[in-house]
Amino acid sequence: MLALTSAVVAAQPDGGAFSHEAQSIAAGKRKEIFAELSNLGDHRWAGSYYKGDGLGENVSVAIAPQSGYVFEWHGCGGLYGLNYGSVTLTNGLISLSFTHQNSPGFGGIAPRFIPVPWTSRHYLVPADDVIGFCNAVNAGEEPRTDLHGRYLLRSADEKKEAKGFPEVPGQYRPYLLAKPIEATITAVGPHTTRPSTAPWKFKDTPVTLDAGTDRGMLVGMELLVTHPLQVTSIRIVRVALHQSDGVLVLTLEDRGPKVGWRLSTRAPWHDPTRKPTTGGSGA
Repeated sequence: MLALTSAVVAAQPDGGAFSHEAQSIAAGKRKEIFAELSNLGDHRWAGSYYKGDGLGENVSVAIAPQSGYVFEWHGCGGLYGLNYGSVTLTNGLISLSFTHQNSPGFGGIAPRFIPVPWTSRHYLVPADDVIGFCNAVNAGEEPRTDLHGRYLLRSADEKKEAKGFPEVPGQYRPYLLAKPIEATITAVGPHTTRPSTAPWKFKDTPVTLDAGTDRGMLVGMELLVTHPLQVTSIRIVRVALHQSDGVLVLTLEDRGPKVGWRLSTRAPWHDPTRKPTTGGSGA
């Protein structure tokens, strides 16, 4: 909480985006957007979207073709981010203009999104994080069944059906798996450390896994540690036919990783029995 509050204070030295004037303009623009939305029907990408954890991250985006967008980030300490502007759609890519300074990450928003429909659901996925979205699908985080999640989902769509696979651009479809990839750590390299916004440091450890392209592994895929069970993951950085290399992130105080640890693209705390009915590549 203290770290987040400090970050918010540091992010608003001039108060521009957090001023009463900016918030008043955003409120008026939001009304214009919702008025436009009421006449659009089931638009491919316009709507009111949400992502977050219900605590420090509650991100809302209202967006429409003519009226533009309003972005807000609320958390435990109040308003963490606010911006608004126009939107353009070019070759299926939504680009946002910014009235106030924007830095993607804490308190900010991605500048470009790809609309991703999934049966009757509508997602806005950052253009540079489509692989991350596919990883969330493979892990079982999506399609989510409640409001909270890591990717912008149109309001009330968490209650709607999602069959098969989301309609990501063609180059990303091999990242959607018909069944999980399972792997084991076969080698562990020396770790490096880096700071975080919290009082602890992160430990990045290179590891080698016994699964490669022969099992459907691709660079950028994410596997979660299933044994011993830990809430951490490995992001794949290199892939060969029968093995792959990745980086496992722990805090400096955590033990491991070790040879023999087992991993999967499916998070063990999500329902392992859900089986997509179409699309994707086998593992």
